[in-house]
Amino acid sequence: MFRANSLRITLLSFLFLTGCLSGSFAQQRFSAGPRVGLNLSTFGMDAKGYTLRPGVTAGAFLMYSSLNHFGISGDVLYSQMGGKYNQSNDSFKQRINYLEIPVALRYFLTLNGNFRPNVFFGPSLGFKLNAKRTNYINQGVVKQDFDNSAQFRSMDLGLVAGFQLNFKGLAERQRFLIDARYRYGLSDITLDDNQNVNNSTITLTLGYGFGVGPEYRSRYRK
Repeated sequence: MFRANSLRITLLSFLFLTGCLSGSFAQQRFSAGPRVGLNLSTFGMDAKGYTLRPGVTAGAFLMYSSLNHFGISGDVLYSQMGGKYNQSNDSFKQRINYLEIPVALRYFLTLNGNFRPNVFFGPSLGFKLNAKRTNYINQGVVKQDFDNSAQFRSMDLGLVAGFQLNFKGLAERQRFLIDARYRYGLSDITLDDNQNVNNSTITLTLGYGFGVGPEYRSRYRK
């Protein structure tokens, strides 16, 4: 109970802080667009014998960047997580599909220009869509694939951190975005009371941003 309350307080504090930051800048720029990429995920904490399994992540983002170093972004993604288990005479692949909503506070390393790399961190909520165990081999016997969604919790809270390459696109107010991030699950994703298991995911995505609304020139430009 204490852990759950601490996570709620952390999330609410972060959202309050970023809300204050975004409201404090009168001049602002927004961009939005698609994002697609690769997940390399596995399970941590009490989970043993799991290795990375590739999956797809795809969706859309909205990003606000102030005319100084700070910005904030939010994504809505279909995200495949899970892991590959191989130990002794037992092996299988576990997939859990989520609707993932990461919100990240960003710090841009440059004030303006064609290249604006940034670092970011923030919370990520995952809403379970379904789960499936496949390629199950036990004692040399091939088992049938089956849906095991009921074994996992409906929501997963995580923390993301990473680095973005942000550079000029094919036209004015368009940007190429390359994100590399790591997501660490803060909550237990299973309904098994005998163990705690979390998601651990490395993600690489490619996005393309389109400017939305008016753009204001920074006083730092010459």
